[in-house]
Amino acid sequence: MSAKRVSQGAWAAVILLLGAAHVQAGFEDSGAPIGSDGVITPANLGEREVWPLTIKRATFVCEDGGVFVSDGKISYPVNGTAKGLMRKDPTGRRPLEDIWLADTKTAADLQAAGQPVEVVRPDISPILKRGIDYCRGE
Repeated sequence: MSAKRVSQGAWAAVILLLGAAHVQAGFEDSGAPIGSDGVITPANLGEREVWPLTIKRATFVCEDGGVFVSDGKISYPVNGTAKGLMRKDPTGRRPLEDIWLADTKTAADLQAAGQPVEVVRPDISPILKRGIDYCRGE
């Protein structure tokens, strides 16, 4: 089997995994609303959604279309606009991957099946969607 075919298979497995997590999480299962303070915790997620961060409490920070989560000291970009802002001014900012959980079991299972993946992460869309809504004032 060619490396290109294995690579395509690995991406297909990751996409299917993320898609299944997204369908399973479902945005209909909304949990508790985000308050005016922008704080999000696992309690804000629905019962079928998985908290994807290593920190258990974060505050949304909105800046020029960018959505960040902050632990009170460091801000982490959640959307592409925030990533761009972090590249322009990294002061007090770190990559989301620093606090985004890694699903080591799924990664190991995929590796055991011959898929060349390094890391698999839980679905971030429950945080992303709520952050976008919060920053839009919804």
